[in-house]
Amino acid sequence: MQGKPWLSIISPREISMFTILVVVRKKENISTEEFRRVWKEEYGPFYAKMPEVKSYKQYHLTDRRKDETEDPIDGVAMLSFDSEEAMKKAFSTELYKEAAKIRESIMRETAVGVHVTSIDEIVAIV
Repeated sequence: MQGKPWLSIISPREISMFTILVVVRKKENISTEEFRRVWKEEYGPFYAKMPEVKSYKQYHLTDRRKDETEDPIDGVAMLSFDSEEAMKKAFSTELYKEAAKIRESIMRETAVGVHVTSIDEIVAIV
């Protein structure tokens, strides 16, 4: 960008993958340690078995700003596919339905639980 050498913007046309970010909150009746173990060792491996999934990363988080108005965020998952159609295909498989049973046992499924977003633009500052 002219006049802002520290700023780089990547538009949707330049992003080669369809990527979603999923904000995750654990169920209140499960410990953080158990939540992370199940998410990592039982739930996550399902995505490695889905050929449509090109990348799957889990970010296990400690919410540092507790203001009592929102529940803490326990994690973020980042998934990449060749296209939105490939994502829809993956999410219609029996493997995904099996994984969903595990997800439902450890993650809240409401707007304050699991929240899915897609990337429109990446702004790189540093």
